[in-house]
Order: sequence, then structure tokens, then C-alpha cells
Amino acid sequence: MSEQAKSSDARSPHTDALDTLGSIITENEKRDAIHLAVENVVAAHVLRPGEHVGFWAVGIVGSSSKPVGIVDPFLKTAVNEGEHFWLIVYPRQITSLRHVWTHPAFPDASELKTQEVAIQREVDPVAESRRWIDNFAASIDQTTNRLMEAAATWINDREFTYDNSRAYSDFQHKFPEFWGHYEVVTGAKVEEDDRERFFTCGC
Repeated sequence: MSEQAKSSDARSPHTDALDTLGSIITENEKRDAIHLAVENVVAAHVLRPGEHVGFWAVGIVGSSSKPVGIVDPFLKTAVNEGEHFWLIVYPRQITSLRHVWTHPAFPDASELKTQEVAIQREVDPVAESRRWIDNFAASIDQTTNRLMEAAATWINDREFTYDNSRAYSDFQHKFPEFWGHYEVVTGAKVEEDDRERFFTCGC
């Protein structure tokens, strides 16, 4: 290989691929190999491979408005609440690299070994409310999208959404609580008179 060819294919410590990872690349990018920082963490709730997550507490991650990385994208199934998995830290965020890496959002590994950590969840209100709504939708045999659309239809047009399964009928008492989470997620203000069930059946 000529000196010119070697020079054109040289790699800096920040490799070409690492510089462009997370972006649409051009046909000029060459095959490369990279290092990504990973951390053993615990799922705060059910998480999908590749989902963007952030810390709820030390060592515990979930949906967050301040994500620091993604769930191991090579997993074939979702991660259940309480299970350990590899968190892949966003590229170009690591501030130093020795035998272990450091990152502003992560405690030092040495600190974790020498101190007892009291796990107090630093709750992200929006993420918590989204999780509650997801669970509520599943309990009444709805998708989250359909549930939120039905709620918006009720608020905007005062129209019920038909659901002949009547799965909602066993959870009438949960609808006032739903509206509180709806406000957190959407930022909308729901009047007290509107905080009721918005499904009906044709029976």
C-alpha cells in the first residue's frame, strides 16, 4: 500500500465511525470498528431493545426526558422490570477512558464499591404518567394511542368512543386518576366536570 493510500485511510483516536454514529452517513465512510461505553443497569419498567433511557436512581433506568443511552439493541426480547441489561451510552459523551470509563451522569465504579447507596427513585413525572397510562390502557384492552385519542375526542367534542368489549366497565373508578396523568403527559387542563369515563358500548 502506498504512503498516500495509508494516509487517506488513517484513523484518529476518535474513529470516523464514532464521529458519525447516530447520523445518516455518506457513501464515502469506510468500514471501521469502534468502542462504546456500556453499564450494567436495572430496568425500572418494561423496556424495548434500542429504547432511549435515563436514570431514575443509581443503577436504575427507564423512560426519561434526560436520556443517557439506549437499551442493548441486540436483545431479542423486551427487558422486564427488575432485570439487568447492558445500557449502551451515547457516543461521544465519555469524558475520559482508562480501564473503566467515566461519564457525568454515572457514579464512579469505585464509589459504588465503597458506599452503600440508598435507592430513592428520582421520578420523572412525565415518564411515570406515561407508564401509568400504558398500564391502564392494557388493563382495559386498549392501545395507549387509542386511549389517548378517545380522551382527546371526549375533551374536544364531548363524544363517547364505542367499545363493545366493555373491558372499561370494571375500571370506572380509575378514570379520575387517568385524567390526572393525562394532564401531566399532554399539558392540557381537564375540568372537573369532564373527568369521567369516555367509552360506551352499543349494547
